[in-house]
Amino acid sequence: MQINNKKKNLIQLLLSVLLVLFVYQLLQVFHFRIDLTSEKRFTLSDNTRQLLSDLEKPVYFEIYLDGDLPHGFNKLKNATVDLIEEFESYAKVEIAYSFVDPNLELNPKQKEKRLRELSERGLKPTSIQETSRDGSVKQKVFVPGLFVHDGKKETPVNLLKSVTGLSTDQNLNHSIESIEYELSMAIRLLNQTKAKEVAFFTGQGELGEYEVADFTASLLQRYKVSRATAYELSKDYKRFDCVIVAQPRNAFSKKAKYALDQYVMNGGRVMWLIDEVAASMDSISAKGMSMAFYKPLNLEDQLFKYGVRINPDLVMDVQSQLIPVQSSAAGQNGKYVPAPWYYSPLLAPPSNHPITRKLNMVRVEFANSIDKVGKDPNLKHTILLASSDHTRLVKVPTPIRLDIVGQKMSAKDFPDGSKVMAVLIEGQFQSIFKNRIWEGIDKSTYKSESLPGKMIVISDGDIIKNRVRGVGSNIQMEALGYDRYSRKTYGNRNFLLNCVDYLCDDEGWMNLRSREVKLRLLDKTKIREHRLFYQIINLGLPIVLLIFFALVWGFIRKRKYAN
Repeated sequence: MQINNKKKNLIQLLLSVLLVLFVYQLLQVFHFRIDLTSEKRFTLSDNTRQLLSDLEKPVYFEIYLDGDLPHGFNKLKNATVDLIEEFESYAKVEIAYSFVDPNLELNPKQKEKRLRELSERGLKPTSIQETSRDGSVKQKVFVPGLFVHDGKKETPVNLLKSVTGLSTDQNLNHSIESIEYELSMAIRLLNQTKAKEVAFFTGQGELGEYEVADFTASLLQRYKVSRATAYELSKDYKRFDCVIVAQPRNAFSKKAKYALDQYVMNGGRVMWLIDEVAASMDSISAKGMSMAFYKPLNLEDQLFKYGVRINPDLVMDVQSQLIPVQSSAAGQNGKYVPAPWYYSPLLAPPSNHPITRKLNMVRVEFANSIDKVGKDPNLKHTILLASSDHTRLVKVPTPIRLDIVGQKMSAKDFPDGSKVMAVLIEGQFQSIFKNRIWEGIDKSTYKSESLPGKMIVISDGDIIKNRVRGVGSNIQMEALGYDRYSRKTYGNRNFLLNCVDYLCDDEGWMNLRSREVKLRLLDKTKIREHRLFYQIINLGLPIVLLIFFALVWGFIRKRKYAN
């Protein structure tokens, strides 16, 4: 009887092993995953899955998040690896990754050299202060990024997002939310055979190449960048994926308006950065005051037809940039204190759109208010940037005086409420030349209504302008959005880059920026107060449960043999 039981147990064991091997082989052929999270954080978008299934060359990820990392960085590292392994499940080619510790076995000079090389290749090192248990503070440098290779080209990806006003945990969570978008963008850049082309429109006194050099450098990482006149634009309306009209200073001719209008009618996308009021900060700094006056550009009727009006006013905002103002008396050594410059509002981008979600504040200067006009049901307006609720509108002409920073002002001095300064318009646009007679209209190609399109109107040209210093070979360009007084860099570059990405995006990739991963943080106060209790539970409970189940299993086996 005992021998039969042993044979029976052996057969059961053999069958169990065969069953496990069969299931294992089955899982090698048929892959499936079940995402039980409420926000579907482990589920790839349809666009990403299609991108991966269409890959024809292997993709290799060189990850620099390695070594002795802080806890939050380890979470970012693990989330990155999880996503890359998810990529492997859908790709028909090899997807591989490896880790590189940029601080491993290097003396200070070698480490500095390596970090400089990584920075030149596009990865931004991050410095963090760590406090040890003995209270000492150590400065550590990490490189929270990676390179994506396809054998011939590489694309850098900076994983860490840093939004002013968010906590460290919130920024890390935002970084994790953005991983799929950033990695899929890098793969798309590697795979594209022809880069999309973005053109700066010229001929009306727009900003020069040096004045938009920083933003152009950012665009060149993703797009081909050109400068185009009205004539060049009209030669082929399909050539450019996006046209940027950056702070024109001269009135538009009918030819220029017609070229832009027909570009829009043929499905073109335009980002307008228009100042309707002329004001000079250089004159104010030099003389203490300057006149601001209305300077129409002959674009008013065209923008009106497209659904917006830029008003001849200036927006003053309580939430504004600080500038240094001399506070010492005449004859004394110069002493400067920060004071608000109300004509340079700091705008908080809303989090309800892929363009503006979780961006740093955007700085504008001498901006105008924008109104939505018309009731065209085919047009949808989305506010991208607006002032705070404490705003004051100043009609022009008006003098702008530097000494306004010394005046004591309260909320009642800013009674006009929030004002729009950037708006996205989507839909079918009507031509400004519809039902008009003009010899320049080409009847053979003219279109009176656009294909479904989109444009962005921003009532400030300085938003894209980087500061230029020096002349000739000594010329230097500051980073876009950088304030040399506070040493802060505002979110101008990222906002504008997102605008162009959205305008050029026909497949819905920008929607990945709306992905939200819920932040489930532990209560740090309870952890500190009951540290020992939670350590015992985490370490001891699994062991107790194993012992308990072993005893129960032994008891069941003993009863079985006894019978």
